[in-house]
Amino acid sequence: MKNAVATKYVEVRELECRGAVDPAEPEPVQGSLLVGTTPVLEFEDYARAPSYGYDAVDIFPAFHNGERCWLRRDSWQAAHGYSASGTSEYILS
Repeated sequence: MKNAVATKYVEVRELECRGAVDPAEPEPVQGSLLVGTTPVLEFEDYARAPSYGYDAVDIFPAFHNGERCWLRRDSWQAAHGYSASGTSEYILS
């Protein structure tokens, strides 16, 4: 296989969640979830509330219950003068 890249996967048992202002309690994963340690895509998402901040988004390769999928991790970056924070994670199939 030409240009193959080895990916290390780790087991994730809880998905991070966030509330309106601060982090919320994590949600347990249903079944097994293996997530790559290196994101394949990174971008900034200003769609939610651009005057208050943005999400720094990372997309990771993953396997949920043996099926190929992706994990999206949104980390809130508050704008100047705001203090909200938190990370949310979603399984994308």
